[in-house]
Amino acid sequence: MASVEGHVEMIPTTNETLDEFDDKENRLEMIIEEETEDSFIYQLNEIGCKTSTGGWFVSEGEAVLLAHDDGSCSFYDIANCEEKAEYKPPVEVSPNVWRDCWIIRAAGADGCSGRYVVAASAGNTLDSGFCSWDFYTKEVQAFQIEDVAINSRTALAPLPNNTIHRRNTLSIAPENRQWWYKPCGPLIVSTASCQKAVRIYDIRDGEQIMKWEVQKPVLAMDYSSPLQWRNREKVVVAEAETISVWDVSSLNPQALHSVSSTGRKVSALHVNNTDAELGGGVRQRVSSSDAEGNDGVFCTPDSINILDFRHPSGVGLKISKLGVNVQSIFSRGDSVFLGCTNARSAGKSQPCSQIQQFSLRKQRLFSTYSLPESNAHSYYTALTQVWGNSNFVMGVCGLGLFVFDALKDDELQPFSIDYGNMQKFKEIIGPDDLYSPSFDYLASRVLLISRDRPPLWRYLS
Repeated sequence: MASVEGHVEMIPTTNETLDEFDDKENRLEMIIEEETEDSFIYQLNEIGCKTSTGGWFVSEGEAVLLAHDDGSCSFYDIANCEEKAEYKPPVEVSPNVWRDCWIIRAAGADGCSGRYVVAASAGNTLDSGFCSWDFYTKEVQAFQIEDVAINSRTALAPLPNNTIHRRNTLSIAPENRQWWYKPCGPLIVSTASCQKAVRIYDIRDGEQIMKWEVQKPVLAMDYSSPLQWRNREKVVVAEAETISVWDVSSLNPQALHSVSSTGRKVSALHVNNTDAELGGGVRQRVSSSDAEGNDGVFCTPDSINILDFRHPSGVGLKISKLGVNVQSIFSRGDSVFLGCTNARSAGKSQPCSQIQQFSLRKQRLFSTYSLPESNAHSYYTALTQVWGNSNFVMGVCGLGLFVFDALKDDELQPFSIDYGNMQKFKEIIGPDDLYSPSFDYLASRVLLISRDRPPLWRYLS
């Protein structure tokens, strides 16, 4: 055998015909081509060149909607690797104000169905607000910015006399304040932690539709929003020691439930929305059958509480949990996934980040998916988002997106308290220095957001 330009030259043996030799050579070339194609298909792809502060799959995974650090949004066709539309912000928008984005379907003023791009603040931001654009014309339809003043109200200069640009002034110290906005249909609900006021606006023109106060100050959580929709008529608010449910189907909000956390701090909340937008990934609409008896879930230091608003208490099931601090949560169907730190992991010299999967049917821990032991700071090891289905379980932290093969029910071994039923990760996607990361998954594609760089996507095998 001889080597030519890095390739092995094949020489037929004495008992081999030229046709047989050609077949062998062709098969070798096909194997090399397939390996090259596989490495290309599963490579990590950067989307554009702008830093993204939030983003999600749309159009059944063929495209992504992205919010950027300059206040703009973009609609990017990943199938053809091109930006299809850019939604430019009003000049008043500060950098890094948007942390989330959506495409919303709602009837326009003419009664015809319309589509809107909405970007909003989420979590800790110096400025907060939301902006909506017409999906097709790319014109701004509504723009709302909260102006937080310290100790006194700030005098504002005259503003244009139109409905798309409003500014609210609140005399609240901004330290550690979290702002949250959540749309559902044509409405977007807004609140801030440590205050009682809740507002609802119309994304089509920015008009404030209603305002009310909850009983206790709105709760601040590390990686969960205290403000979530159950459907177009019900809003769920996490207050200090209480989860409240409000009927917003009329202009006068009505309290439907007040679910007590029995004096315990709520660390994470997830509500199943049966009116969420169609065509999304991990945020996709929940079917009514999946949400039956499971309106959502919240965690306290010692228990997992399954919300069921048919019950007078609002809680249909409570499952004890031990030795873990929960940062993030996701629930769908029979499963609850917790992103947590376990201080009691067997054989570990320090706290270990894990995804714990609980079965509602079995009413106990079903499986544990552990991240590798790391000396990194807890900021990098905290799981900011978790998700799972029947095929995969995923969790993201500053060290990357960890993907596990989901444990099947028939694979479950007898449960033991030492967490012997632990699953090892399948692969890690992305670099190990992500900033405030999030992810989406749809149609065998993964989208990875780190708020200090352009987003990344790839196929998942």
